[in-house]
Amino acid sequence: MMQHITTDQLIDYIHSALAPAEDAFVHTHLEVCPQCRAEYAVEVRLSEMLRDQAAREAREMPSAIKANLWQLIRDSKPSFGRAVRAWFRPAYALPVAAAIILSAYLAPTYLGNHAGPPTIDAAYYLQDHAAMNGSVPFGDRSGATPAEYESGSSVDQTAVNTVPVVFTADTTQH
Repeated sequence: MMQHITTDQLIDYIHSALAPAEDAFVHTHLEVCPQCRAEYAVEVRLSEMLRDQAAREAREMPSAIKANLWQLIRDSKPSFGRAVRAWFRPAYALPVAAAIILSAYLAPTYLGNHAGPPTIDAAYYLQDHAAMNGSVPFGDRSGATPAEYESGSSVDQTAVNTVPVVFTADTTQH
């Protein structure tokens, strides 16, 4: 016993509204069943008559109303909420989010490497200068004065004219 196609299935088949499996079943059934094929022809004629009737009764909108509507559409501006929501569409939101993530990922690398050479505080140079001058016998801050510049003192010249000390480097390795 063969199951016939329902009227709803035929109407959906005519309007291409069936799932692919059901569409294939109706197509093969129409090829072998003359009774369903006759019902299909009736439904096709009825659909064509309804389309023709709708086309004949279709009325054109008056041109003045159409022009006013188009002018209102052109003059309308989106609301603030709609403009903000537009930025959250995937077309805008995804590239912006990708740029933010990429910059957050790469920023520490570039900022860390391009911070410049290490700096030395000026106090270091002043302390170094003071240490060097303190160790030089007649430097700025040594406190020592040559014997000949001391006023009113008699200095033994033999004590002032001492033999210079000569340092030699020991090149032998132990």
